[in-house]
Amino acid sequence: MTTIVAVQGAGWAIVGFDSRVSYGTDTVNRVSTLGRGIEKIAKNGDYLIGAAGDVRAINLLSYAFNPPKPDDLIGVKLDRFMTTKFIPALRKCFEDQGYAVKGSEEGAVHNSTVLVVVNGTIYEIDSDYAWARDTYGIYAAGSGGDYALGALHGMFGPKRELHVEKTKNIVRKALEVGARLDSGSGPPFHILSQSGPIERKYTRQPKKKPATKKAKKAKKAKSPARAKKLKKL
Repeated sequence: MTTIVAVQGAGWAIVGFDSRVSYGTDTVNRVSTLGRGIEKIAKNGDYLIGAAGDVRAINLLSYAFNPPKPDDLIGVKLDRFMTTKFIPALRKCFEDQGYAVKGSEEGAVHNSTVLVVVNGTIYEIDSDYAWARDTYGIYAAGSGGDYALGALHGMFGPKRELHVEKTKNIVRKALEVGARLDSGSGPPFHILSQSGPIERKYTRQPKKKPATKKAKKAKKAKSPARAKKLKKL
């Protein structure tokens, strides 16, 4: 039981998630709150990666999965990388750890929805390892995901003007809606962000140029100590 939401911006992505898990049967059910080190979305190398479904998937994605390095790929090249490099590595990890089970025709499958953010781009990976991307750029998963998804669409509206800080606030409100309507979701809520290579390039602080001999001389002439010395003369 989970609520995970993600919003795709222009060269950046925001992902938010709750901390509640539930256990039980049809007649007995209990909930608990995840502690430090087992968040539903975690930073793994260059990725933000997590799952809605089984806690086992979250454990493996955080501690057993060693994803391939994506470099600064974007667009179609990143899509190809995810299809031919990332997903086969993910599948191997799940199978090696005994998490994926053999399906009837489609091969090994698992029981979770995996959400990946890499280079500021969101990928939603289903139980059969197929990935998809929403043209509207809004994603939700888990038992409270539908409630949160509706809240996101309502708050963004048809124009969907995206700004990082505004989006974080909307994501938090959507998580609160999901938790209010789904007993399997609950606080504390966490929000993470990631910028792509192009966004990082234009937001990086420019390097300071080393001072020239002329500049050093001018600075020295204006120093208080020198001015005091000249006054005495």
